[in-house]
Amino acid sequence: MNRARIILIVLSIYIFAAFGWWTYAHCNNSRIIYLQQKDVLEMRCYKATFDIQGAINQDLFEDTLGLSKFFAVNYPDLEVVYVNVNDPLNNFMVRPTLQSYQDLESLYNRKLSMYIAEGIVMILLLLWGIFVIFRSFRKELFLKKLQGNFLLSITHELKTPITAIKLYMETLLKRNINAEQMRTIADNSLQETQRLQDLVEKLLLSAQLESHKYTLNKQSINLSELVNEILINFNNTRPDQQKIEAIIQDQVIIMGDPNALEMIINNLLSNGLKYGGADSLLKVTLDQVNKETILCISDEGDGISDEDKKLLFNKFYRIGDENTRKTKGTGLGLFIVKNLVTLHGGIISVSDNHPKGTKFKIKLHSNAE
Repeated sequence: MNRARIILIVLSIYIFAAFGWWTYAHCNNSRIIYLQQKDVLEMRCYKATFDIQGAINQDLFEDTLGLSKFFAVNYPDLEVVYVNVNDPLNNFMVRPTLQSYQDLESLYNRKLSMYIAEGIVMILLLLWGIFVIFRSFRKELFLKKLQGNFLLSITHELKTPITAIKLYMETLLKRNINAEQMRTIADNSLQETQRLQDLVEKLLLSAQLESHKYTLNKQSINLSELVNEILINFNNTRPDQQKIEAIIQDQVIIMGDPNALEMIINNLLSNGLKYGGADSLLKVTLDQVNKETILCISDEGDGISDEDKKLLFNKFYRIGDENTRKTKGTGLGLFIVKNLVTLHGGIISVSDNHPKGTKFKIKLHSNAE
């Protein structure tokens, strides 16, 4: 990738230099042509003088009127000036008209403006092209990094339950175990199988969201009851040292898909507990003001940098290096959350929680159809 970047820079510099030289060469040629045309115009004065003098010697003109008519027909870009009014036919001077000079200068200025304008347009198009190529290049690098992270994470997420299930099966085959041990092994195997199923469903859901094939089943629901039910389930499974503080307004009624909203809340709660730390406090608030419903979930973890906040909802994106990461995940959770919120006509944002941690805020219209 570094080689491709160097090649792009070198080509850009070369093209800029080529366009600059092209513009300079055309402007310089136009000036040379302009000066040559002035010389030719002034040389025509000598030719016109000789022609007139020959015609006078042959008595083709009786007065200045005939000479002026002849001159106007044959030399429209020149003018004759009579020096001596007493003997004008023998005392005259031929010179280019002021209009001739102005026409030449106007033509030169038009060409100069045209070449400069073309040069500027080409430079702007080149800048735009380089910007698009560079942005695509960076996007390609970013996607490659995301895909690499995803392959590492998905490999780990698949390998762990498969290895566990394999060990459980080998234990059943190779050892004599009692009913209670068999029950424990079966329960653990089911948990690992459920983990695999959840992962597959998450992959399928993200693919549907990305291809815009996922549709919501909207209905009138009591979001307050839904949030409380989810929090009860989390309270039964979370470690005792992790606390959840909930401030839920009663009877928050909205139009939405209960399954999609449950996935949104579960993902945000799981993230908050995962990254909040062992003795962290997770705070959940639900308010409804006029026609706007606001759900906030905040943790007391290490927080997220401003740069990561911009990329957080991208597919497969995870903070940090996948090779040294200790937390589980595939980088699909927040991608799914963002798309489901958008399908509900809502907005999700992430900000710093004070004094520390991260806050996710979801705004939904209470009368969303």
